[in-house]
Amino acid sequence: MFTKQMQYDDTKILSIAKIIDTKIGSLIQRFVFYTTSKSIHFGFRYPKLKLQIFKFIDVLPSLETKKIYPYFKIYLFDEDTEIPIFLKSSIQFLIKTFCLGKLVSSLILKIVKVFAKFFILTDSPKNLKKLNSSIRPRTYDVLGETAVSPKEAKEYLRQYSELLELLPEVPLDIDPKLRTNISIKCSGIETRLYPEAEEMSGKYLKETLRPLLRLAMKKGIGINLDMEQYDLKSIICRVAKELFLEAEFKKYKHFGIVVQSYLRSSTEDLKVWKEYAKDRGVPITIRLVKGAYLEYERIKAEERGWISPVFDTKRETDIKFEENVLFLLDSSPFLRPAFGTHNLRSLAFILYHANNRSILDFEIQMLYGMANKYKAGLESMGIIIREYSPIGALLPGMAYLIRRLLENTSNQGFLYQMSLGKNLDSLITNPKEEIINGI
Repeated sequence: MFTKQMQYDDTKILSIAKIIDTKIGSLIQRFVFYTTSKSIHFGFRYPKLKLQIFKFIDVLPSLETKKIYPYFKIYLFDEDTEIPIFLKSSIQFLIKTFCLGKLVSSLILKIVKVFAKFFILTDSPKNLKKLNSSIRPRTYDVLGETAVSPKEAKEYLRQYSELLELLPEVPLDIDPKLRTNISIKCSGIETRLYPEAEEMSGKYLKETLRPLLRLAMKKGIGINLDMEQYDLKSIICRVAKELFLEAEFKKYKHFGIVVQSYLRSSTEDLKVWKEYAKDRGVPITIRLVKGAYLEYERIKAEERGWISPVFDTKRETDIKFEENVLFLLDSSPFLRPAFGTHNLRSLAFILYHANNRSILDFEIQMLYGMANKYKAGLESMGIIIREYSPIGALLPGMAYLIRRLLENTSNQGFLYQMSLGKNLDSLITNPKEEIINGI
């Protein structure tokens, strides 16, 4: 049974959520939010079509323009989807009869690029100066997946170095919430990461990271090491702990790392980081997220006959996320919280408990191009939002976009539930209460 205090907390959380939700922002922000939710709803009405579109977009960067329509036909017309057969036949007949293949290919390419621009800040660090200045601080992320060759890793590393060189120096006394940050994908800059050879892998990764950390310190820029698939977690955490204790880096206050709440071990990980920060004598920023590799981790664990390192349901992840929020807030000033979420319940939960504890030094982080309605609502309450802003060529960056789409079209996802017209009160129900009631 819930205590009266827990019921009171949930009432207050609901009231905060309503404030965030009712501050609807500009007409453009409202339009984008509406079209996003409707697109997600559409995706779940036609799941086969959605999957084939995602597969096609994933392969699109490797295609010549003239070959786009033939592959589009293979993925969407030749496969079994919800598109009626007569409609498929009619479209193909028109395109073939009037020789529209090249035109359709160019049109598809343009549409995908326009769509990608909603989620990718710019295609090169060199273009940052051309962008309209934003009142929102950013965490810049160089787009890319795991490097498969030393040449690819070297190019990825060059882009990070270029970004650090081009970004302006940050004043020493700036509010930490406004400090420019960069997130680094370790498997993108170093190919020699082997879970079975953790010590040697760590040595290689530290050698690759040191020049970036030095340059970041020189410019006063924060560095955040992204967490990736579970296989690399131990290597990345080990490297972070060892590097951040080296003499030249030990006193720098603007290093951080990600903790994924869908991992069963996430709370224990936070406890370890708290003790580490105490010993180091300088706070560590923890970017708390729910996680972006859920299905991948499940599949990998099943293939290897391992117990899955991630929770089986979104509800379990939501519960763990809230527990981790409370732990992080209670761990100030040793751990500096940075919460990455677009979920309305999670946002309201964070604000309520941070206020109760009088914690002011925490961040709310959201993806560039996502949940602009909630960003506007939070900003109307005086909350500073940091945007996680990807930089990279639009088409090669489509793997990133696909992952974002897959995350946010989850049939348990908040935006999808909202697109069904569900009542706001039901959308932000305490996940623990749902378990107690057997829902």
